[in-house]
Amino acid sequence: MSDCPYLEPEAMGPFHAQLAEQHRAGIGVRRESFEKTLQFLRGEIRKWDFRSIAWSLGAVFGETDGVPSLTLLYFGKEVRITADDIWSPGELDPWEKILLYNYVIGGAVEPSGVWVGMESLPNSVSKIKSLKAHCEEPLARAFAGKIEQLPLVIAGLGDEFSLTDEKVDFAAEFRILPRLSVRVLWWDEDPAEGFEAQTKFIFDSRVLQVVDLESLIFACEQLTDRLSIYTR
Repeated sequence: MSDCPYLEPEAMGPFHAQLAEQHRAGIGVRRESFEKTLQFLRGEIRKWDFRSIAWSLGAVFGETDGVPSLTLLYFGKEVRITADDIWSPGELDPWEKILLYNYVIGGAVEPSGVWVGMESLPNSVSKIKSLKAHCEEPLARAFAGKIEQLPLVIAGLGDEFSLTDEKVDFAAEFRILPRLSVRVLWWDEDPAEGFEAQTKFIFDSRVLQVVDLESLIFACEQLTDRLSIYTR
């Protein structure tokens, strides 16, 4: 950070202090330290009043033996979140738990209804390549020449919709969390014209008021994995 020519030295003091605190907690030291990350997030989430934030998150508040909880849908399946852990009918890996805790901590806003590509989101330059390599290109390859399979593949995960302002071969909207939806657009290959299959992920323009960029990319990767499994 000190080597960045665009940051004023006097403005970096608070950032250095915040980074130092996170590093002491094990955050950002190495990617495999997810347990330390979860420990940090569990401490942060205890600062929130679950009852007061449940509505904004699209969650239901509850209590069990005096322990507050939030129940919400994640990829269409019910999960229950407390400050101690997260429960689901299926197994959740640690990174999914981090996504869910970040969703609660970040708060949520009503969507704007304006859909944009990753390139239109602030500070997303470094993530555009990741989204393309890990999500858009794999999904384009997976369903190249097989677009007709998509209505069946997305059943239970998302809903098909029509776009009137641009021509696409298939479009679907996926609700990952109550206030986090992603749309995926498909253009099928046309070998005769030398046109390769393409996909594009688009997001509500307020998506970064719901989750941070890292969480958004992870959510897109989870969606890609769930769709690609049908082609393996």
